[in-house]
Amino acid sequence: MKNSFKLRKLFIFLLFASLAVIVYCAFNRESCGYFFHAGIFVFGASLTYLLVFFAQNKTIKKLDWMENRLKQWNSISYRVKRAGENSFNEMPLGIIVFNDDKVIEWANNYAKKIFLSPLVDRKIELISQELYANMKRFTEFEITLYGKIFGVSVLTEDNILYFVDHTDIKMLEQKYRARTLALGIINLDNLSPALAVLDAQEKARQMSNIIGLLSHWVEKYDIYLRGYSEEQYLLIMDNRQLHQIIEDKFKILEEIKSYFLKEDLRITASIGIASADIVSQKLFEIAYAQLELALNRGGDQAVVYQDGVISYYGARTTTIENRSPVHVRVKTEQFVDIVNEAARVLIMTHDNSDADAFGSSLAVYKIVLALNKPVKIVFDPEKIDPTIKNVYEEIKTEHVNVLDYFIHPKDAMFWMTGETLLVITDVQYENLLLDEKLYKQAKKLAIIDHHRRNNFAITNYDYLYTQTSASSTVELVVEMLEFVDAEVEISNIEATWMLMGVIVDTNNLMYRVSYRTFNTLAILQKFGAEMPKVQRYLRENLQEYVERVAALNKLEIIDGKYGIAIAGDNIYPRSGIAKIADTIISVNNIKAAFCIGKIDENEIAISARSLDEMNVQVIMEQLGGGGHYNNAAAQFKNTTIELVKEALIEKLKRIDEGGQQTMKIILTKDVKGKGKEGDIIDIPAGHANFLIRSEQAIMATVDNIKQLEKRNAQEKEEQERLLAEMKALKVIIDKTPVTVAVRVGKEGKLFGSVSGKHIIDEYKLQNGISLDKRKMIYDKDIDQLGTFKIPIQLHKEVTAEITLYVVEKK
Repeated sequence: MKNSFKLRKLFIFLLFASLAVIVYCAFNRESCGYFFHAGIFVFGASLTYLLVFFAQNKTIKKLDWMENRLKQWNSISYRVKRAGENSFNEMPLGIIVFNDDKVIEWANNYAKKIFLSPLVDRKIELISQELYANMKRFTEFEITLYGKIFGVSVLTEDNILYFVDHTDIKMLEQKYRARTLALGIINLDNLSPALAVLDAQEKARQMSNIIGLLSHWVEKYDIYLRGYSEEQYLLIMDNRQLHQIIEDKFKILEEIKSYFLKEDLRITASIGIASADIVSQKLFEIAYAQLELALNRGGDQAVVYQDGVISYYGARTTTIENRSPVHVRVKTEQFVDIVNEAARVLIMTHDNSDADAFGSSLAVYKIVLALNKPVKIVFDPEKIDPTIKNVYEEIKTEHVNVLDYFIHPKDAMFWMTGETLLVITDVQYENLLLDEKLYKQAKKLAIIDHHRRNNFAITNYDYLYTQTSASSTVELVVEMLEFVDAEVEISNIEATWMLMGVIVDTNNLMYRVSYRTFNTLAILQKFGAEMPKVQRYLRENLQEYVERVAALNKLEIIDGKYGIAIAGDNIYPRSGIAKIADTIISVNNIKAAFCIGKIDENEIAISARSLDEMNVQVIMEQLGGGGHYNNAAAQFKNTTIELVKEALIEKLKRIDEGGQQTMKIILTKDVKGKGKEGDIIDIPAGHANFLIRSEQAIMATVDNIKQLEKRNAQEKEEQERLLAEMKALKVIIDKTPVTVAVRVGKEGKLFGSVSGKHIIDEYKLQNGISLDKRKMIYDKDIDQLGTFKIPIQLHKEVTAEITLYVVEKK
């Protein structure tokens, strides 16, 4: 390197020296001679060397630069390779490669840790059936594996699975949801009227006892309770506490009902609760709306709103009659005011109008006419049931003046203005209306109905009068006649048609009848209503009678108390199916009657009936329908009668039962279908006397009740202690898994299986807790790897879950 530098300096010197000689000789040629030519030669040689040197030096530098870059790339490539290897094997990303037969060909270390298995050569179906099922349907999903939650991505074209641990995120989400605010309102239904007859001292005692019941209930779940009136109390809790009282099935409803039943007072409780991540003021408004919904559905129930989803609990008794003359007068005055504000009035009911719909529409028509307002009933002869068809045919020949009351839906659209009031009777659901377009065009809306409301009911009303304790909508409207400050004129035939609505909806005064129903009958009789004419309208023709008998011949009794009849393959009118159900409920020992039949080519209906032992409305709501405590229905499209029947039977298995007061007794033994030892129940007097004579019950006298209360208090204290112990044990069991290692053969098949005894033994060995194998709610051995939840009944109210990890033995 040094020699090269010296040589370069020499040639530079020679270059400048020869250049000096050439310049000198150029001016002194004569004295230079050969020096001039020698100078040119040396200059050329020096310049050539230097040019070659600098060119070579540039190439050498470029080669050096390229050599350095190559070294750097080799270093980076090596590190990238190491990073890839670490990613495959050490980073928290599970990777599984499988073939077309879903057999694992390769898995990284993290995936093996997830499944606690070598994985290679194992069938995916055998290591996790849930994973196998989901990967065939989805490309992105979540799955729980051995106590952890993983997000799974499926690359179907490359046969690759990726697993990312979502456990911490999910735990955070669950914690956040558990702490979401929930507000509730408890309302004591019918409290003021029921306590009004008591003296001050007795009233104070009753209020003290009911506050004690509520306080004991909220203390159990650590819920904040604050009363802001005698009838209503505020509840403040979080979502975790809400789920606890839901799991407890709102037992406070039953406790309050039982207490007041014992005290011979008609008081129940209704609860509205809302839980969502919104401001508290808005949340309270939603909770209050749920309470109103519970009350409109008849009370004695809880309605819960959770992030847009509404659920119902309770409703095990018939509705308490809480209409008073003052209440009816106020509702009438409000209705008269809204009618007077309107320029004209249209009255509309539901599709396939029945006797109650027709009768109530007619009654409203007469009230509006008495107020001197233009009024029409929206009526379509093609959308009425057979009974009203008979009435309509008679109108066309014998009562032609009534035709002027009606207007066709198409004409009503042109009759409607911005100042027109649309009154909807006997229905409050948009999809059931005679004409939805007419409803959507209305600017003013009033609703009068006796059916229970739910979250799908119409909400944009200006006036609402619903009372589920009423026998019919006709009853609600006829009661209003007394408080209308104008003379309402009703002919005897019109009164007969209204009476027919009451008779049909009560199945000849068989159910949902109160003293107010008989008051309604008396009012209609004053207007000249005739019961014989009603019965003539309701007579069946021979063909209907034959078809009804044929359906009854196929009556199927489920569990000795549910009657289900199939109305054949023909298309039946809704009223025909209802009549079959009405007949079934008259059969001895039948608690609920159901008739299933086709009402259109692609539509099937269920008509449900009960007396006082069961709430068929709850069943029908669960199937997408609705109605009353003992008179309800549901419709289904694009399905079969057999599938509808299966769905009905499935719901019947889960439904709660209730009863009406007749005679109070205390059971001294467990009585199937009635209650357990120590229960105070109200049943028909004949059955009550039979139980007393057979020493299965005693009369619910004051002394007997006091003795029972003393014994119950002792038992309750012991039960609460045991319940607390079992709940504490449940917490331990729920969060303490047990791992069972088993030998695995080719493709991941287990040698043998994991039995219940094996699980209990391992749980005691690993966690030091002895459990009873007979309490396990799991009747089969486990023959595959994976995570399993094994329910175990610690107490009648406490079911824990053993988390079992079945892993491959190393």
